[in-house]
Amino acid sequence: MTRVLLLTGFEPFGGEKINPSLAAVQQLDGYRAGDIAVKALGLPVSWTQVTPLLEQAMREHSPSYVVSVGQAGGRAKLAVERIGINICFGKDNGDESRNGERIVAAAPDGYFSSLPVTALAEAINKAGVGAYVSDSAGTYLCNFTLFTLEHLIRQANLPVAAGFIHIPYMPEQTTDKPQQLLPSMSLETVVTGLKAAVNYLAGHS
Repeated sequence: MTRVLLLTGFEPFGGEKINPSLAAVQQLDGYRAGDIAVKALGLPVSWTQVTPLLEQAMREHSPSYVVSVGQAGGRAKLAVERIGINICFGKDNGDESRNGERIVAAAPDGYFSSLPVTALAEAINKAGVGAYVSDSAGTYLCNFTLFTLEHLIRQANLPVAAGFIHIPYMPEQTTDKPQQLLPSMSLETVVTGLKAAVNYLAGHS
């Protein structure tokens, strides 16, 4: 029986013309590793649209895994996030703001990723792509997505493991930035790292 791994990425935001997370997951749509098949899903940078889209995708595809991917400009390696916290802050692509309020009022302060984060980071490193376990997914839509996924899974007692991976800028995104030597990673390298994560889940579950 084929198991589905739902792999999500975000549309561009913050004035960028591209978001490497969406470009990477689109390249992996249909990728297979063992009995796992990858289904890619693009998400809007929107406080109000992410949750219903995730709920719909989970109903439609009944995934065994959900791995969300997002851009984190300034990071040099793939960051496998350990925890999503119950707070949201920032302005989305629709100019809707959140100002530090809780994502879900009655929910816990945070949820740990239900993926084996340390093992995934090690598997990505073994594939020749820099990776580490991060203890902060921020407070923007990436953290929102991780927290929301874990909340949905726990509330419905779903047999799903979920997590989040932050990826660096692509090189072409750094040319117009004022910072010197801003880290970046090629799309090909990012895709290699994400494949390593998928391959690990296919071989260890």
